[in-house]
Amino acid sequence: MYEDARKAMATKRYASVSEFIRDALRDVLYPRVTVNGFTPEFEERVLKASKSPRKDDLVWNGKGSFTDFVMKNGHKRYGKD
Repeated sequence: MYEDARKAMATKRYASVSEFIRDALRDVLYPRVTVNGFTPEFEERVLKASKSPRKDDLVWNGKGSFTDFVMKNGHKRYGKD
């Protein structure tokens, strides 16, 4: 099994056999958790919600600095701090 684990480790680009085993254990212990650490249902809701902003959300158009955008516009929605 160790040799098979080493082959799989190389194929899937794990840094070590122990990393490979930890990942395999996660699959067994938490089978309903996505790569991002969420349940599939929650991740689907998050992705769906992120596709369109809510009425009062600030939306950065991708032009200029994101930090400048937040510093200039963040207080309009979220207050001074």
